[in-house]
Amino acid sequence: MPHSAEDATGPALAGPEGYQSENPGVAFEPSDWALGPIALIYVGTLVLIVISAFVLMAAYPNSLLDVTRTVRIAPPGPRLQTDPQGDLQRFRAEEDKRLNTYYWINKSKGIVHIPIDQAMRKLATSGIPGFPKGQQ
Repeated sequence: MPHSAEDATGPALAGPEGYQSENPGVAFEPSDWALGPIALIYVGTLVLIVISAFVLMAAYPNSLLDVTRTVRIAPPGPRLQTDPQGDLQRFRAEEDKRLNTYYWINKSKGIVHIPIDQAMRKLATSGIPGFPKGQQ
C-alpha cells in the first residue's frame, strides 16, 4: 500500500518497525556499531606503531646513521641502459669495424682477419677442404 504525503499517520520513517511491517521478508541491522570499541582499536593501533618505532630505534641505534651513507660499490648487473639508441649505434659501429677491416689475430703465427665480404668470396671460389662441392 503506497504512502501519500497526506497520510494520517504522518510522514513515513525509516525505522525498523515501519520497514518490517511493509517488507517482512527483508532483514537488516537496526543499529550501528558502537563507536567506543572502534575508537579504542584505532588508538591502540596508533600507540602500537609509535611504540614499535621507538623499540626499533633502541634495538638498532646505528641504523639512523646509515641513512646518510652513500653506496660506494656498483650494484651487480644487469645495468639499465640510459641511452639505448647510442648504445646500439656504438655496438653497430664496433661490429661494422670488426667485420669490414683487416687486423692481426696472431701476428707471430701470421693469422690475419680479413673483411667478411672478401672471406665469403674466397670461400665461394675455393670451397672448404674436405667438404663436397656443389653442382654448378
